[in-house]
Amino acid sequence: MSDKYWQYSLVIPCTLLFVVLVTMSLIMGFDNGTDQMQQQAVLAGHAEWVADKNGKPQFKWKECK
Repeated sequence: MSDKYWQYSLVIPCTLLFVVLVTMSLIMGFDNGTDQMQQQAVLAGHAEWVADKNGKPQFKWKECK
């Protein structure tokens, strides 16, 4: 590769890294937002945590009155 174009050799790897980081941030943010929504719903009394067949907690909305 010519010395004239060496700076362009990093464009694709840097772009891919940026896309991966943004995607990971969006996924983590969505997951965090869902967890906070569930915690607030339980604290407000609109939902509850119930155990599934394996004993793991499952989020469940309460029935409307």
